[in-house]
Amino acid sequence: MSQASAAPDSKSQPALLHTLTSLKLLAGGPTPNYNLAERLGDQINLSDSIALARALMSLDKVKLGDNVSLERPQRQFLNARGGMIRFILRSFEPGETSVPFMLPATNRATLDDPTEGVKPYLRFYSLHQSEMDHRVSKLRKSLRGSLSLDGPPRSRLAALDRIVDDTFGEYGRHVLGGVTRLLGEHFSTQRQAFLDSADAEQLTDPAAWTIEGGWIHGFQQDMQQLLLAELDLRLLPARALLDALETQDKS
Repeated sequence: MSQASAAPDSKSQPALLHTLTSLKLLAGGPTPNYNLAERLGDQINLSDSIALARALMSLDKVKLGDNVSLERPQRQFLNARGGMIRFILRSFEPGETSVPFMLPATNRATLDDPTEGVKPYLRFYSLHQSEMDHRVSKLRKSLRGSLSLDGPPRSRLAALDRIVDDTFGEYGRHVLGGVTRLLGEHFSTQRQAFLDSADAEQLTDPAAWTIEGGWIHGFQQDMQQLLLAELDLRLLPARALLDALETQDKS
């Protein structure tokens, strides 16, 4: 088998992995033998394993809370996803005031002090992660509520989703929190590339860095692309619940 044929198909990768790889933020990219289930299993200690086993044994007895929305599940999902995408895009618009946090302003310290210069961007990204975590969690609870209306089989599926979320949710937040570290490394790379270029002597006004073609503008575009890709990954469990509901409607 040739080396090229052994490489993972980028189309089969989650959008976030593909984006991180395309931005050269993952050294060598994800390997063909990367096993997410094994990686997650490594994070569960004995205490977690016992708690998870007990929770799974009690699936038949689990009763979900009243999280049912009157809105059709597919519309719930599309509205929630569309709202999160719009929220991300608006936060990158200069002068936008309809979102609680906006893109950081650029000044000389952005270039002169690499440690302090990147902090506002990392905080901005982390705030978006918290917002996505809250909205996706709310969507999943609502979809679980809709599943619970269809009798024991799908009620157990909804309960299983809650158990998995409770067990792996914190680990997932920890893993995705690592994206901010990679983003910080990307900022350092873009900053150094600018300093090593002829533009560093000519484009000394911070405003010039944010227009199309400027090094900060490019970094901001990459950051927006990462946020949208991360949202796609975070929505995968909700998509699975929606698929179960749509299968129910067709049966």
